[in-house]
Amino acid sequence: MKNNKVEIKDIDLNTARKVNKELALEEMFLPIKIEGNNLIVIGVESNERIIEYLNFIFALEIDFIKIESEIIQNIIDGVFSGESQNLHESFIEKAIKLKASDVHVEPMENEVLIRIRTDGKLSLDRKIKHSEYKVLLSKIKIIANMDITEKRRPQDGKYNLKLNNNSYDLRVSTILTVYGEKLVIRILYGMRFNFSLDKIHLTEYQLKKLMRIISFKNGLVIINGPTGSGKSTTLYSILQTINNEEINITTLEDPVEVIIPGINQISLNRKANIDFATGLRSILRQDPDVIMIGEIRDEETASMAVRAALTGHKVYATIHTKTPREVYLRLDDMGVKPYFLKDSIVGIVSQRLIRTLCEKCKVYKEDICFWGRKIKSYEKDGCIECNNTGYKGRTMVSAVELIEGEYKESISSIFQEINLLSNVEMIESLISLLERGLISINDYRKFILEEGINEKLYKESNA
Repeated sequence: MKNNKVEIKDIDLNTARKVNKELALEEMFLPIKIEGNNLIVIGVESNERIIEYLNFIFALEIDFIKIESEIIQNIIDGVFSGESQNLHESFIEKAIKLKASDVHVEPMENEVLIRIRTDGKLSLDRKIKHSEYKVLLSKIKIIANMDITEKRRPQDGKYNLKLNNNSYDLRVSTILTVYGEKLVIRILYGMRFNFSLDKIHLTEYQLKKLMRIISFKNGLVIINGPTGSGKSTTLYSILQTINNEEINITTLEDPVEVIIPGINQISLNRKANIDFATGLRSILRQDPDVIMIGEIRDEETASMAVRAALTGHKVYATIHTKTPREVYLRLDDMGVKPYFLKDSIVGIVSQRLIRTLCEKCKVYKEDICFWGRKIKSYEKDGCIECNNTGYKGRTMVSAVELIEGEYKESISSIFQEINLLSNVEMIESLISLLERGLISINDYRKFILEEGINEKLYKESNA
């Protein structure tokens, strides 16, 4: 074998990585492959320490090939750049590049899957061995300040990763499955917020209604939808719109995901006994004009949010419900009296996220007439830019309910009238996205089916 022909692609990585990297760099040697009963080793100079070490690990005859120190150092660095102890940096870096929200590491019977969630969908990134995962899990537990000896109980932890001059907060959770501990890493990008209401794809009518809701000096505004439906983005966009030096805006979040200059943002801290209820109680003593509550989860928080809205504060909050109607039902279930709800709530934004077609590769199909409108329809394709999915990014599908005047009075029938405050307005939002070429007809139909939206009701309301 010639010295200048030794490359990483010629090396059996499983063999090479069985030795300690630090020792390999110190003694400048590396086993590169096994041929029969012989271990082929490259290095600057053989010595007793190297021979003894390799005999202990491999118990094979050693063929030593001399190579220049600069070349062997580059080879060692290349071989160990993808080793298991650096595996988490590898897939986390890829996840960040894809703007992923979560990474799932899932032990199965014979292998461990690493899947990355991008634009709401999980996709397989790679498969690793259980032995590699054992090292990976231990390392992540250590840097996330978790107990590496505890395997039966679920655990939570966090750590910070600096990459390309950016800082990322990673939230780690583990839970025991039949094949071992499953690991999920949530990526919080920690960036300053630069969204605005005109960038979240509201229809012109919806934006007009939302601006009216924002104009009220007091009252409760609820953003509802499932986990991962973009509620925080909408809240931050609203807060950035109203933010100015004349008002005191304070948020209570779990955790603070992005920073908005000029706003007082507070993260929950259970060790310091700061939850939504206790945090809200303290905020009310801080002379707030606007309060943002990350989520209404319990009776005490619900009651305090409503009372704050009724006593001159503007309160923005989220609730995990499917429709605006269910917001009332959930708050009623939390013990808030219907007459308090009627007097306090001034607006509800119900929303979901839908994947948008990749602008680089989407394909024009035909002009169609859809709900009485002429639309240029597009279909997905696939390219390097979108990782061959046909989609890149997500946008909001919403129903905005402005609750004032006679409409506020009609809310008293919310518990009997199942069509009141439904998500039918989301159809208008979807049509707007179709007109802009952001989604396909198939995307529209899939959304309607999955959400169970009543197209007949929409047709009747637009007759």
